Amino acid sequence: MKLGDILVKQGHLDEEGLAKALGLRHALPGKRLGTILVEKGLVSEPLLQTALNFQRSLEADQLENKDEFLKNTAPFDTLGPADIHEVANTMEWCHVRAGDLIIEKGKRGERFYLIKRGLAKVYLDEDNEEKLLGFIGEGECFGETSLLNDEPTSAYVRAVESTLCLTQEGRQFQDMVRRHPQFYKFFSQLFTRRMKQIHKELLTETPGVGQIEPFLYRKEVKEMVPLRGEFCTEQSTIRDAAGKMLETGDHMVVVVDERTMPKGIVAMERILRAVLVGGESPDATVADIMEKDFHSIETTSFFFDALHEMVKHRTARLVVTHQGKAVGVVSGLDLLRFRGREVLSLLKNLEGASTIDEVNSVRGEVEKVLKALLSDGALASQACRIVSELNDKMVRRVIRLTEKEIGGPPCPYAWLGLGSEGRKEQTLLTDQDNAIIFSDSAGKDGVRYFNLFSSKVVKGLADCGFPLCKGNVMATNQRYFGDVEEWKKRTEEWVSKEAYLRDNLVDMYVFLDFRANSGDQDMAAMLRNHLTRLLAENPSFLKTLASYIVDIPVPLGFFKNFVVEKSGKYKDRLNLKNYGLVPLVTCVKLLAWKFGIGDTNTLERIRGLTKHGAFSADTAEILEQAFETFLTLRIRNNMEHLDQGVEPSNYINPAFLSTKQKHLLKDAFLSVSEIQKITKDALRAEGESFMGQSCAPL
Repeated sequence: MKLGDILVKQGHLDEEGLAKALGLRHALPGKRLGTILVEKGLVSEPLLQTALNFQRSLEADQLENKDEFLKNTAPFDTLGPADIHEVANTMEWCHVRAGDLIIEKGKRGERFYLIKRGLAKVYLDEDNEEKLLGFIGEGECFGETSLLNDEPTSAYVRAVESTLCLTQEGRQFQDMVRRHPQFYKFFSQLFTRRMKQIHKELLTETPGVGQIEPFLYRKEVKEMVPLRGEFCTEQSTIRDAAGKMLETGDHMVVVVDERTMPKGIVAMERILRAVLVGGESPDATVADIMEKDFHSIETTSFFFDALHEMVKHRTARLVVTHQGKAVGVVSGLDLLRFRGREVLSLLKNLEGASTIDEVNSVRGEVEKVLKALLSDGALASQACRIVSELNDKMVRRVIRLTEKEIGGPPCPYAWLGLGSEGRKEQTLLTDQDNAIIFSDSAGKDGVRYFNLFSSKVVKGLADCGFPLCKGNVMATNQRYFGDVEEWKKRTEEWVSKEAYLRDNLVDMYVFLDFRANSGDQDMAAMLRNHLTRLLAENPSFLKTLASYIVDIPVPLGFFKNFVVEKSGKYKDRLNLKNYGLVPLVTCVKLLAWKFGIGDTNTLERIRGLTKHGAFSADTAEILEQAFETFLTLRIRNNMEHLDQGVEPSNYINPAFLSTKQKHLLKDAFLSVSEIQKITKDALRAEGESFMGQSCAPL
């Protein structure tokens, strides 16, 4: 039972006082509820100690019932009451303090652990640097692999917070597994589930990864956060909603309809504001105060997805749904107990930046975040999306600071991100690719404003660590600057004149990824609709673009050996970008425009094309894995170069890859051949000679 509930039930505190204290604790997350109650004079110190002692005694009583815990935890839930009781007698409670080491790497396993409450992390210690492998939470076990295989432990396990476990001596664990064959099957399947992520693990190639808990970034929301099923309806009173929050200890309740579909949310601070400040009656319905503008996430989404949604929408709470129905809530505080702290803190620092210099200081941290995300096991595409989201916010911050300096815009406009920025696939070495479109009503003064505006934004971004585009694909170039009418004429010229297109291939590949980073989204949508109509009227445009991509040779010989550079600076290496990412990303891009897929991100385009029937789900999965392989190896290669103090490149030496990584890379190149064939057939494109042609930049 929660401390506040005990004080209320014992008559030492009324519900209004508790609500006030909970509101203050929400505003001051570092303070304990008991401290706030005493400081505000709501309870005395002796009464608080009495309530805390009572709470501890209740917890102790609860801990005594090992049978009850086991019967609700897999695989023990398969046993009958007598067998559960027999197993429980071989186990004992073990309380581990935050920071304590539970298992030491390299030693023979001695005990089996099952967590009732708390959190532990699994990690390696390489050259005195911690390499996080994953987290273990409530209801999860560890230590069984070493006991079953009779091998030394392969990683460290340390308590992240105060953790309560049921623990069992090794011989008793082995006896239990022998006596209950379904246990061996359970632990074998558990091991198999952990190994299913082998494709991602192999790209990291860290010793012991495949034997430990899943990486944090593969944890689903339903595994990480205990879901709360306390909801209310639009007809519920504010008093009822507040009561549910007090019962659960949450600061928010979800408002649902008769089918449990979420309709809105009501937060404790909103209740306090409405009742204490606004004079709203506690007996009014929550429909009068609920927030209808909320964000949700499915139970099968990953930690990363939840973190991404919070960063994207600048929200501290997400409604968790299963097939559209509300099942609980996940908050920023839930994520902060994991590795989201750095990203959310960085977002806060970025939003508070008041100068270009302050934004620039955050830019350096973004690169550290990318390295940390990959080091912690995030997929390359996941890390890029987080980095792109943060980069988006930096661009918008520079734009706001520019508007503050020179005054607000005289008419609506949209700042467009192109290339990798448009696809949300930015990495460590991303330069600027941008454009600007503004209303026809701008006039001469408006044109002068946006010329000055563009130059200051581009310079501000350069000062923040976004290099100027070597190809001058930026809003300061008049080819990427103009009002709506100018953009319509410009794109008509691009699409209809093949000679013009052949001279500007690189620009076209980059432009076709455009999206509105800031400003009027409808203006960007209008330009997209206009371009879609032009492409339908001029099918040769996509055909011409495809002709330079579909026959880019994959660097594999007759016996599937890698074809590398024979001499020069990059001898014995191959270019991951030119022969892997460029043809894959570009083919997917052209097919997306062909079939009217509005997404710009490569993975989202692949999924959209699958739904459209452009290729099968199996092909989509192969393409997604190929994209992940290329992107991961490219980023890790770049990071290694930076660490070595040499100029990063897209060239990689296959000899330095593990055997399994080589297989993955070969499969990825074969996938490129497959998407080239699909694109060639769909666009009826005849391949042009690749020699001498520039690849589309990413």
